[in-house]
Amino acid sequence: MSTPTIQFSPLQTWHHSPAWLWLASFLVCIGGDALVGKWVLLPIYVAGFYGGMIVIDLCAYPLLGHWRVWLRQRGPWAWYLVEVGVLWLGTTLLLAILAPAWLVWSWEGLRWLQGAGAILLAFSVGIGVWAVGQMGWARVLFAAALFPPGQGAEEHAIPQRLVVAGPYRYVRNPLYDTDMLLILGAALLTRKWALIVLLGLYVAQLIMQLRLEERELCVRFGDAYTRYLALVPRFIPRLTPVDPAAIHCDT
Repeated sequence: MSTPTIQFSPLQTWHHSPAWLWLASFLVCIGGDALVGKWVLLPIYVAGFYGGMIVIDLCAYPLLGHWRVWLRQRGPWAWYLVEVGVLWLGTTLLLAILAPAWLVWSWEGLRWLQGAGAILLAFSVGIGVWAVGQMGWARVLFAAALFPPGQGAEEHAIPQRLVVAGPYRYVRNPLYDTDMLLILGAALLTRKWALIVLLGLYVAQLIMQLRLEERELCVRFGDAYTRYLALVPRFIPRLTPVDPAAIHCDT
């Protein structure tokens, strides 16, 4: 089988549904907590969402080869069922059941920290909407990593494109940046120690994940990703956006 060609498009599609659903989920949680007069929905949502992400990444990245073999004939919906239906919802349900125990683990005072947390949360959700809008469901739900070229991407219409648009022109991992800021902001706003612990676990998992993820992307996108590594920082944004033509100059 010949090696598939990765196509790059100068025009990026804005994916409305994941972007606005991300924003709406926080508005619903904050609105619900305002009605009940205490922080319940927001901390459970953040804990469930990012706790689920940790579980998914720990189950997926170290076993990418095995998952690809298992999913090749089953398709992306089999992965979505495992990822969302089992790992993500299972983690969220467990944390929700245990919520009466960890929601009370909080601190008092320092209202200025709550204000700082609200600003961090609003900023990170806003940048997250921008980043998720560039990615689309297949990438957000990790299908692009599990169905690479020649291993199911073509037959299942999984997009295979190095995204150099929106916030990805400034920093390689805008979602990881905003994830960490979002967890910290939610922790400060709701005064929940459990979210501080979650942030520590997320960072520890991310250290492992990035090593595997960048190695995988180097293999998949070759020189284009090597140039992206050289021109765009991992976590600290550039002051000016990188020109996508400088990344995709050989495609």
